[in-house]
Amino acid sequence: MNGRPSPVEVWLTKRNIAVTCMVVREDESTEELDVDSLSMRGAQREITGRLAGMGYSPSGRWTASDRGSMEARRAFRLTRAAAEDVGGSP
Repeated sequence: MNGRPSPVEVWLTKRNIAVTCMVVREDESTEELDVDSLSMRGAQREITGRLAGMGYSPSGRWTASDRGSMEARRAFRLTRAAAEDVGGSP
């Protein structure tokens, strides 16, 4: 992700066997992240681990819905230490 300090919401969508990941920032800008996992649970772990490695911490749990395709979402925010590293605030 491009380093702008901001809370984000992550949306995972599974259609057939592919899982896609969309990151939405506070300003409504979006970014897609590649997902290697083929299962929703694996994708949730993969993305949570990736964001944790970038200084984000989860705000709550993954919430899921099933409307023709499987979807899950979760909010993340920068940890205080990570926000200070990039000159922002958590």
